[in-house]
Formats: sequence, structure tokens, C-alpha cells
Amino acid sequence: MPVAFSIAVAVCVVIAFYFTFTALWRIISMVRSGQPEEIKSTLKQRIQAILVNVFGHKKTLEDRKYGFMHFWYLYGFLILGVGHLELVLYGLTRFRESYGKQAFLYRNLLPEWLTHVYEFSQDFMAMGVVIIVAVALYRRMTGMTKRLMPRSADAETILWLIGALYVSFFLFIGSETYLRMETGELAYGWHWYLPFSSAIGMLIGGPINPVAYWMHLGIFLAFAIYIPRSKHLHLLAAGPNIYFRHHGAVAKPAIIDFENSEQFGVSKVKGLSWKSILDTFACTECGRCDAVCPATLTDKPLKPMKVLHDIKMNIRGAKKLDLIGREPGAYEIEGTVHLDETWACTTCAACVEVCPVFIDSVPTSLMEIRRNLVLMEAKDYPKELNAAFKGMEVQKNPWGVGQDKREDWAAQLDVPLLADQGDREVEYLFWVGCAGATDDRSKKIQQALVRILKAANVDFAILGCEEKCTGDPARRMGNEYVYDMLARENVEMLKRKKFKKIFATCPHCFNQLKNEYKDFGANFSVQHHTELIAELLKDKRIPLDSKKQIEETITFHDPCYLGRYNNQYDAPREALIAIGAKPVEMSFNKQKSFCCGAGGGRMFMEETIGKRINLERTDQALETGATTIATGCPFCMTMMSDGVKDRDAEDNVVVKDVAEIVAEKLA
Repeated sequence: MPVAFSIAVAVCVVIAFYFTFTALWRIISMVRSGQPEEIKSTLKQRIQAILVNVFGHKKTLEDRKYGFMHFWYLYGFLILGVGHLELVLYGLTRFRESYGKQAFLYRNLLPEWLTHVYEFSQDFMAMGVVIIVAVALYRRMTGMTKRLMPRSADAETILWLIGALYVSFFLFIGSETYLRMETGELAYGWHWYLPFSSAIGMLIGGPINPVAYWMHLGIFLAFAIYIPRSKHLHLLAAGPNIYFRHHGAVAKPAIIDFENSEQFGVSKVKGLSWKSILDTFACTECGRCDAVCPATLTDKPLKPMKVLHDIKMNIRGAKKLDLIGREPGAYEIEGTVHLDETWACTTCAACVEVCPVFIDSVPTSLMEIRRNLVLMEAKDYPKELNAAFKGMEVQKNPWGVGQDKREDWAAQLDVPLLADQGDREVEYLFWVGCAGATDDRSKKIQQALVRILKAANVDFAILGCEEKCTGDPARRMGNEYVYDMLARENVEMLKRKKFKKIFATCPHCFNQLKNEYKDFGANFSVQHHTELIAELLKDKRIPLDSKKQIEETITFHDPCYLGRYNNQYDAPREALIAIGAKPVEMSFNKQKSFCCGAGGGRMFMEETIGKRINLERTDQALETGATTIATGCPFCMTMMSDGVKDRDAEDNVVVKDVAEIVAEKLA
């Protein structure tokens, strides 16, 4: 009988291993089918990321409730895995009993005190997991957590399996404990190191032990088979995904080799990078991304979690569908990313910021689809973008204003031109940006900044008519050809100029010059203008009029490309505090800031679905009671100003750049 028992266990284990291994190998093949991508991080950074975010659960614990629950899942999986190993080894070695020897059990090998520690760890963690599973099922089945809606059959199946696994654990260990009491190995009664199993054993007795063993083993092996076929694959994929996480620039798409490439952008899943595909398998479907996405929260069809799920289902081949869904209103077709989802993204990276397993591919995947629609198909994109594309290609700015007008904002201000400096190296190159040079409202920001720079005796100069758009809107809107042209021209021009640092008032220009132009051989020292102002105030270089008091209540709106893309939240607030302001915070601030709605090229698109994002953000600002909404981005300035006008709050609330507020305090 023991020999047959071991053979039966061996057969079950081999079958389970076969189905698990083949499923995992198929997934590895899917990931490897993606396009090459170099991960620019050191071994030290990768190991540190694993220690801090896998075992330390740092990112996951930012959501206290979910993080605590997942903590139990993870360490329950690790600690109870030791017990599952014993379960299998016991079954495989039970044949030894036919030869008068013992089957494998930890208690036959370990000292008594260590056996008690092991048994307590299994009992305690198993009960903790059962309780957490019950809570998780309640949260999902009652709909009390909106981000977990709609209900996922896969997620609930996993929870039921986990629950069944540890209920069967207590049936098996409880009945085994009772049998040990009957044989005299253990005294009859409750034991501290088996707190739940000893109590359960006295209730159920020992006869069910053989059935309980096979039940527990069967559920365990079924779980192993199911994992690679379910969302719970993140148990295996999240670690590698965190190990290979991107460090540095956020949501930066790869450049295109236009001379040698025949395909621009992505129409098939295999056109995505291997890391983007790995992201989809690492997704825990926790819903954090949907809970912060400005498109989702304003009733757009875009849901970042669904994008990841659809890409995963498409490559799995469960649905033989094109990746791009075009049927009007057909947003819920599994395996396709709808056009309306593609164009709703503001690339604000809120989804990237909150992801516990560092998935950052949703904005870049959507940009890759945009590239295909614009460059390959030349259709299914918002036609209002054509004017912006033509403006950037011909006039070198998305508004189509002539290149000869880029200096007009500085008339009467005696702003030095870099071209007039000869061989002298200036300390700062002031990158004005398209909005700053052509938009009437943004010109006032530049003029205020010039007054500050001159008052602080800063050595700076502008490029004037030599400056062109950085190309950021073109890249975000999918026209990589125009972006590539502008980026290369700008980098080539800047390399010929003599300056120590660059500063920019537009976070989109700032991000390009600092991060994305590196792919074209640029390596400039770049600051945002609020960083420079904060430094000058700290060094007491800006003369302030102490008699001018800050009377208004100010709330600061964090631009996405300054905050989440470049991790700069303090400088704007430090500048405001230094001049006597006491900023009040919106409910969504700093890392959790809410997009103004202009990013990702949305500045140049109509917004016809759901609530306008800029109105949602304006409402959040007005809720603070502030009389001044401060920002540090010309796009945000436009969107927030329009929001204030729409809400008929112009008489009570003004929108200003940090530079304008500081300039008002100049002596």
C-alpha cells in the first residue's frame, strides 16, 4: 500500500509539473517574441529593487489595506511553501514504510524546538491567509472597492482556490494531529505550536486523514497548474518585472531607425518590446492604476488595467483579433485596445506612479499604437492634429506661428541673444518654448521670469529665432517622424552653442532636453525655471519687497512632466514659501497629482467623451478655497484658466505661474 501511494503521488506530481512547465515555457516564448529592449540599470539597482519592493513590499504597502493583505499572501506563499514541499516529499517517500523506514517529515529530522517553530509558522500563516482570503472575497463580491469592479471571475477563482487550499490544510494537519494524539506521540489536548490544527483535530478526529491528504495535494497541484493560466501568474512574473524595471526617464518610447525600419509603431502585439509584454503578465489586476487615471475618473473608456489585460489576452491568442479595436463604442471586446482608449491617454504617468510591480508600459504602448495609426495607416487619428503636425514640420511650432516671431515676446525687455555673445560662454541658456514664445498668456510668464533673472543678475541668453519646438507634442501624438527631425536639429544646434546650463519654463521641453534627447547624444545640465527660482531665493539673490505681503491663498497644481516624470515637487513650493506664501494642498497633490488634461498631445485634441479633465482638476482646486491657482507649465496654465472661466470663477480666482507670483514681490 505505501508503495502504491508513492507511485500515485509521483504520477500526480509529474502530470502537474508537465502542464505547469509547458504553460510557463509558452509564456516565456511570448515574452521573448517581443522586440529587443535594453534595460539601462545596474545589477546593484536591480537587486535593491527586489529586496525593497518584493521582500520589503515598499510600493505595495503604499496602499495600507491592500498592502497588508498582499503581505500575508506573499509571506504565506513563501512560508507555507516549505510545508507544501514536505507534503509532496512525504507522499513520494512513503514507500520507505514498506521497508521499515520513515517517510520524509521535518519532525523526523529537526530538533524539537525547531519543529515547534516550523509547525507554528504553518498554522499561524495558514489561518491568516484564510482570514485575508475571506476579506478579499467579501470586498470583490460586494463591490465595496470600486477599483476592483467589474468582478473578475479569474481573480475570484484564485481566491477560492487559495481558500480551499488552506481549509484542506487544516483538515489534513488537524486530522494528522489527532492521529498523533491517539498514538501517544502528542498529549491529548491543545498545543501552542499547533494552535488551530490541534483544536480542529479534536473536533473532526482522524478518519478523514487519507482523504484530506489527497484533497490538499490535489488542490495544491491544481493551483500550480492554474497559476500560469491566470492573473496569479504575477506570483512568478512580478519579481522579474521589478528586477528589470526601468530606472530614470518615465514612459520614454524608443527612437525609430527611419532609414532601416519598415514598420513604424505597433499594430500587432509582437511589435511591442519584450519588457512591455512581460508587464502584462506581471499585472496583479489590483486596479490602482484605474483608481488614479484621469481618463478613467472622467468617464473615458480608457482603463490602464484593461489595456494590459487586452494586450495579454491578444498575445495569448485566446481571441483571434487585431490589437486595435475600431468598432464604434465596442470598448469591452477582450483582446483589443480601442481607438478611443488609445487617444484618451494624457501620458500623465499616474498609472506608473502607483503600480506596485513597476509597470510603466501603458503610456508607451498607447504611443506605439498612435505611431502606427499616424505614420503607417494615416487614419483613425483626430484630424485636428493635422494643423499641429503641419505647424511643427513647417513653422517649427504646433501653433503654426512664423519662426521669425519667436523673439517678439521679449521686445522692450533687452533680453540677450546667444548668437550675440560671440565666443563667450553664458551661464544659462533660457529655453523659451513654443507656448512661451507664441501664446499671449504664456508670454507674460516669460516676461515675469526675465524681470526676476535681471533682478538676480543671472547671466543668461535666449536662442531667439534659432529655437524650435522640442517635438514633444509630435512624439506624444504619434508623429515620430516630425519629432525625430526636430530633436536631431535641436541637438545638433545646441552642441554648437556655448552655455553651462539650460532652464525651461515648459516641463515638456524640460523633460525632452533633460531625458529624451539623451537618445540623440545630448547630455545637458537642465533645470526647470521653478528649480532655478528656488535656488536664487535660497541664495538671497532675488531682492524682495518686504512690504508686499502675500494676501491671496495659493494652491499649487503639479505639472505631470515636472512631478512624476522628473520627481520635482519641492522647488515650486519652496519658492512660494520663501516669499511668504502658505500653499494649501489639493486632495490630489505631488505624486498623486491629477493631470490638467493637456498632456499626451491632448492640448491639441477635442475632448468629447465624459467630463473634461481640466474641469475635474479645476473643481479640485476650487474645493481648497484658494484665490490663486499656481502652476509651472504653460499647458497647465491654459487648461486651468479655461477651467476657471467655465466655472464662472474669474472674479474670485486667478491662475498664475510661480514666476509671476515671485515677480510681484520684487523690490
